Amino acid sequence: MRRIVFFAVMMCGLASGVISPVAAQADEISTAQDGKTKINLSGRQRMLSQRMAKAACFAAIGVKSEYHLQEARDAHRLFGATLHRLRHGDANLGMRVETTPRILMELDGVEELWRAYGTYVNRAAQDSDAADEMLSLIAALNLPVLRQMNRAVGAFEGHYGGSGEMHPALALTLNVAGRQRMLSQKAAKEFCMLLAVQDITMHRTALTKTIALFDSSLRALQEGNEALGLPPAPNDEIAAQLDRVDALWIPLRSVFEGMIAGDRPSAADIERVARDNIPLLKEMNEAVSMYAAL
Repeated sequence: MRRIVFFAVMMCGLASGVISPVAAQADEISTAQDGKTKINLSGRQRMLSQRMAKAACFAAIGVKSEYHLQEARDAHRLFGATLHRLRHGDANLGMRVETTPRILMELDGVEELWRAYGTYVNRAAQDSDAADEMLSLIAALNLPVLRQMNRAVGAFEGHYGGSGEMHPALALTLNVAGRQRMLSQKAAKEFCMLLAVQDITMHRTALTKTIALFDSSLRALQEGNEALGLPPAPNDEIAAQLDRVDALWIPLRSVFEGMIAGDRPSAADIERVARDNIPLLKEMNEAVSMYAAL
């Protein structure tokens, strides 16, 4: 019943007849569509900041180096292109030019950090030796980029969730669900940084917190969290999708927890993390897309 009520309330708060992003012209894009797309894609930027660092790390330690170098290159290109679209819009994606001063200020902060971080990632993506050389710089700068990008996501959520066309609960849900994509990559990155002997105490503590946040956020998305203002999964399809995420997360979490406890992961464990963080990311991204389609 709570799912049905939430779904009905959200739909009443959304503009009717949302324009398809493929066919939309800039002046036809609704505020709700613009906001959902920007919260989604700005949230994806958080993930890409961690995916680049994860890929560079695995390449540096010699785990499927060519695959991870290509992953770093692809994530680097997508981050840069999306950062441009968040500011300048893209009618084909259902995005207007952004004019909100607070959002533009936060994007300015991201762009300032990106100039250095993007350079380091680009160098690291050339070959595994370069990745090894750049790894300490990437390890130092990826979190400032993530934190600043998170401030930008919060600005998008606050502005568009308060627009009157998008229910605030949907804006919050898109933010939290989108954050799960980032956490899937952050956990794998922290696991790899521990293998690379990059600030072991810091990354062990960070991995512990990442696991806890992924767990609590997934439960909140599934069951709701009144204290956060987060409703439960609004329909059976999204509930089933979140269950698929959970099923992929559980074995990875087990490997992460062993690493935190001081166990040396086996070759199979390292391969599992390097391989299975991507299916986890894809399934969580599908859940975000389902929320964005509400």
